Amino acid sequence: MTRMIAEAGARQSPPASAGLPEAIDGETIHTNANWTDVTPRLSILVPTYKDSANQLLSMLAACHYAESVEIIVYDDGSQDIALTNAVRESVDAFPGAACLITAEHNKGRSAGRNRLQASSRAPWLVFLDADMIPDDEGFIVRYLKCVQDDPAPRLVVGGFSMKLTPFSSKTDLHRAQSERSECIPAHIRSEEPGRYVFTSNVLAHRDIMNAVPFDPAFSGWGWEDVEWGIRVSRQYPVEHIDNTATHLGLDTAQDLLRKYEQSGANFWLAVERHPDVMEQTPLYRMASMFSRLPGRSLIREISRYVSRMPVWLMPRAIRLLALKTFRAAVYGGARHAGT
Repeated sequence: MTRMIAEAGARQSPPASAGLPEAIDGETIHTNANWTDVTPRLSILVPTYKDSANQLLSMLAACHYAESVEIIVYDDGSQDIALTNAVRESVDAFPGAACLITAEHNKGRSAGRNRLQASSRAPWLVFLDADMIPDDEGFIVRYLKCVQDDPAPRLVVGGFSMKLTPFSSKTDLHRAQSERSECIPAHIRSEEPGRYVFTSNVLAHRDIMNAVPFDPAFSGWGWEDVEWGIRVSRQYPVEHIDNTATHLGLDTAQDLLRKYEQSGANFWLAVERHPDVMEQTPLYRMASMFSRLPGRSLIREISRYVSRMPVWLMPRAIRLLALKTFRAAVYGGARHAGT
């Protein structure tokens, strides 16, 4: 079966350009020795900023048919020489084609993903975050089978898991939040296909990326993938399968709260772009309520305090409720700049 899948993938792949991606805006580009020899059946694209992609590269190298794909890592201006050198070693060791693009300055998540797409060579693209790892060695084969079974352009969402994430009391709140809102089996995600598009593990046809690029108006962390998923679902089929990858990069409560504080503007930009979808979400209703509430600053700080309490002092369910309240209060304040 895997031989048939690989051969089908080879028939669908167009001739790949053997040349290096062209460096722009002060980038440096490093490829391994296999780059010119591999006609990739999939392009696995990894955006990263101050995160090591080494474990992901190692796990992908152990997958069946790793030698038939290309991996491109885009370091979005981390400016960490030790990190760059470590990733270069992993790129050199990868059995397929591999490339590291190092940006001189940070350009944001949307720009990074668009740059990855422009540098890739295969007709089908897998987006994986640097802090993800495939749950088993059949990860690449399952995506190749999707291409074989139906070559029509579409978006395929593989899904999240916590199967390989070590438990830590420091990140228990983020783990609980992810298990509740992100680690959802395909049959449930399929009920609302456009809602559960997490770009940390998706397969997309190149035509989709050409027609629906990520919106560079989204800067910093959050909501650029949700907004992109909404636009894709309006134009292309969205399919959900169980080809999960584990999220290793869980945040401490303090870091998660900080990310929420930084993502308010992106949330309201997503609402502005797609009011018909976003205004139906519970988060929008809560944030709108808080935007009109004079005491939201006090509620925000109380919920921040409760969210950061240890599990032995405050039950996790209450801390999750506090986290949800904090996010809505922050977004409510972000609706009106300076309030």
